[in-house]
Amino acid sequence: MIKRVGFYRELGGHGDPSASAPSLRDAVRAAGEWDEDQIVAYLESATEIYSTMGAERDVIAGDDWIPGAGSLVTDGSWLWLVELAYYVRNHHMALPSDFVDHIRANGYVSPSLSHEQSLKIFNEYFDRDASHGATAPRSTLRPFFTWYLPALTSTSSAALIKQLGAAGLSVAHPLTDALFGFRETVEGRKGPLMGGPDVLAASLADGQYRDVEFQCWMGYDQSLATHVRRIDPSAQKVTFQIADVPEADREDAVAALVRTLDQDAAHCLGFVIDRIGTSGEQDWDRVLVGHGGQLAVLPDIVGIRRERLSAHPEFAAAHCTEYGPLAVFHRPER
Repeated sequence: MIKRVGFYRELGGHGDPSASAPSLRDAVRAAGEWDEDQIVAYLESATEIYSTMGAERDVIAGDDWIPGAGSLVTDGSWLWLVELAYYVRNHHMALPSDFVDHIRANGYVSPSLSHEQSLKIFNEYFDRDASHGATAPRSTLRPFFTWYLPALTSTSSAALIKQLGAAGLSVAHPLTDALFGFRETVEGRKGPLMGGPDVLAASLADGQYRDVEFQCWMGYDQSLATHVRRIDPSAQKVTFQIADVPEADREDAVAALVRTLDQDAAHCLGFVIDRIGTSGEQDWDRVLVGHGGQLAVLPDIVGIRRERLSAHPEFAAAHCTEYGPLAVFHRPER
């Protein structure tokens, strides 16, 4: 199993945002190891298995941009973010002693990896993260905004990307105009998603892909992990992890997503806004587009097609407002 190093809570979509996760600031030192230059060279020479063309600001000094931040690098035994080398060089960030010993034992030369080895590590990393999220306790669930749409076509997927942009959410990084992510076929084969918005639109509309993941950018250094899943041949679910945005800016992110939804409300099959993540274990697929599925926990806001209300007696006594074809329910204030 691959070991991970440097996935601090401040580091974008691959970091661990929980309060218990280690902070990058706690790892900063006044001086580095005696062989710091060689360690940095090792970090920079390893094999990149997941590339982004984004840039993130230095979270310590705040004055420099780190190109490619969020990309994943490996030597076959350890996995780290490409920006790790930057923080070691510029802030003498401490590394685990067993990782440093490993680098020295390799003579500061990162092993060459085959395509098959790289792909295996790529799949292990993303599969482990997906399964971790599915089994996480309620206390670690993350805020999200999910909506359901009829199966996307080339036209409607391009329209969705345009609507996100009009609302202030770019699928391509503003500095590089490039999009990176990954896509997974219905057979479970994963591969990098590289290119621009046209490649994303084609992937979203292609029935062979069950899952597509990418970043939506709010400015240069804030992004939301975005996951589009094909529920069945007729419907797709779009989920935005608003937990990826600093808490002070989350309402701006929610507002941008609402503006996106407003542009095509007539075709929405249902949506959920959960600013805390308490309803993350709810089977929203069944509730909003499937058969049955009673609500166990009410999120902040849920929109459900009015013709489906008869299957949900839990809404019978609740007040709703109209939103296109949807009845919208708000969690009562306590």
